[in-house]
Amino acid sequence: MSAATPGQRHGFEVTRMGRAAERHWQKGLGLGRAGQWQDAATAFARATRAAPQDALYWLNLARAERHSGRLEHAVRAVRRCLALDPEQSLARRLLGECLMLQHHHAEAVQVFAALEAEGLCEPEAMTQHASALMQLLRFKDAADLLLRTLALRPQMASAHAMLACALRDQGHKREAVECFKTAVLLEPRNLELHIRLAFERRHVCDWSDFDTELEGVADLLSGLAPGAAHPTAPFSTLSLPLAPELQLAAARAEALQQSVGVLPLPPLLPSPRPQGERVCLGLVSYDFREHPVSQLLVDVLEGLDRSRFSLRLYSLGPEDDSALRRRVLAAADAFVDLRSMGDEQAAERIRADGVELLVDLMGHTRGQRMGVLARRPAPVQLAFLGYPGSTGASFIDYLIGDPLVTPLELAPLYSEKLAQLPQCFLPNGRWRPLPQPLARAAAGLPEDAFVMCAFNHTYKILPEAFDAWCAVLREVPHAVLWLKQTNEQLHDNVAREALRRGVDPARIHFAPKVPYAEYFSRLALADVFVDTWPYNAHTTAADALWAGVPVVTLYGNSFASRVAASALSAVGLGELAFDTVDDYRHAILALALEPALRQNYRAHLTTQRMTLPLFDSPRYTRAFETLLLRMSARWRAGLPAAHLPATEI
Repeated sequence: MSAATPGQRHGFEVTRMGRAAERHWQKGLGLGRAGQWQDAATAFARATRAAPQDALYWLNLARAERHSGRLEHAVRAVRRCLALDPEQSLARRLLGECLMLQHHHAEAVQVFAALEAEGLCEPEAMTQHASALMQLLRFKDAADLLLRTLALRPQMASAHAMLACALRDQGHKREAVECFKTAVLLEPRNLELHIRLAFERRHVCDWSDFDTELEGVADLLSGLAPGAAHPTAPFSTLSLPLAPELQLAAARAEALQQSVGVLPLPPLLPSPRPQGERVCLGLVSYDFREHPVSQLLVDVLEGLDRSRFSLRLYSLGPEDDSALRRRVLAAADAFVDLRSMGDEQAAERIRADGVELLVDLMGHTRGQRMGVLARRPAPVQLAFLGYPGSTGASFIDYLIGDPLVTPLELAPLYSEKLAQLPQCFLPNGRWRPLPQPLARAAAGLPEDAFVMCAFNHTYKILPEAFDAWCAVLREVPHAVLWLKQTNEQLHDNVAREALRRGVDPARIHFAPKVPYAEYFSRLALADVFVDTWPYNAHTTAADALWAGVPVVTLYGNSFASRVAASALSAVGLGELAFDTVDDYRHAILALALEPALRQNYRAHLTTQRMTLPLFDSPRYTRAFETLLLRMSARWRAGLPAAHLPATEI
């Protein structure tokens, strides 16, 4: 939105401006053009005091406050403008934009809808309206609005990209791919669009032109200027075989993009902890619901030593009224819903609550609010569990891993200091349902087959892994491949890729979603879980091991590519983690051809299930507490964050 000028003031009912007001206004315009928005806001505020009935001054003040990140001030100023001139469309659009930035999405929808009802259909405002609808999970309404937007401006790449997301979230994966293709054609040098297109194509196992696509993404990432703020969709890069340095560059650029113009809260000065005072621990997440993050973490939250820690949960995501959500909420001393708060207000709330250690459980995943952490509400901020990689954020002090997932020799690949737990960083309890007897026929599987289960999300499956699986299928006639049916639009692509590799598509089976308890009984029907790379199975690998199914994995240098190896180590099966594709394939073949070998692995997992370190939640919780106290002690002593190697408890 451009600054209003005297020539744009037609239609305002204003009093004659005094020279002082005019002078302050002109100064504010100059400062705004120079990007000095805080100083511009000061100048415009002086103009409003000199001429409080001039709506134009209030509009310019609102715009400057919005660019300064002071959204509450911006909303107050724009409402003053509208009180003077209720029909001012620029002001109404700015109000909708500010309400969105404050995460007041329902109010923003009302503002934008009123503009459109009056025939003021500007494509930029309509895409903002669609974005607010997306935040309210009204995906069909957003898609319908975006189609109307594109009828007005068919060359609008951002609208095509947003339509792709709205279609994707309704399950229309192939249509989403086509929309992203159009967006890329319109903006061929747009890095984020290339990354998102590659990601969506992998959801339906569309690997056509995969190598060319990968090369293009790597080229664009290599061209990022150091220190540049740029949207990059970092999560979507984790499952691509990119150099870890490029993944870090993507994370840094996105973190900077999310924190442009953000001013941190005043720093807190460290001091010795008063005798008997507990460490205030805060956790921020979109996923305090039926979700893997809560499934993994709930035992730890319930087992936390309340004589040493108080626990506050800050929710950014939807409610689902699940039993798991109720357990998570019951484990906390306080639960705060931040959804209706802007980033500044949310940060101030966390600061007022006295949180000392703030744990971000999201990173660059859906629902993230990097703008909250960028304001530094807590003196020690750490990333954990939800995002398997470096956030690239200067305002995140630590990343929690373990000696296998985040070895100190790979520290240059992370922006955070590495804090290591002694065993697998992945928390796992013993509350998972135990597998119950189930016939293979009930799952649509042949009774006498060697079943290779690959229940990772399909976006993690790359051609090289599929090559290895098909090689085993060709060598072992009684083998079948069992994939997770993440959507119904991937079957044709999978069948075509199997035929290209000399495999009958009938030997590939798909597993639809089933209830959680049934999921483990079905999973136990597999003979081996064959992992993907560079993004391994994480929660799903632990699920397979709990169900008694050995996991064969391939590890690399990235966080996401080393999690399954860490989980295998924590159940005493580290020999099933490999660093070459040949060794990975040979291990699967050995299991296919030696029934006694796989029976021994299954017996190891099932008979020792309750004593294996991976599932020892009390032991994990003690180690987690010890690591948190080490972080707290450093800050209390006035020491900066530093790598914290694993220590035994």
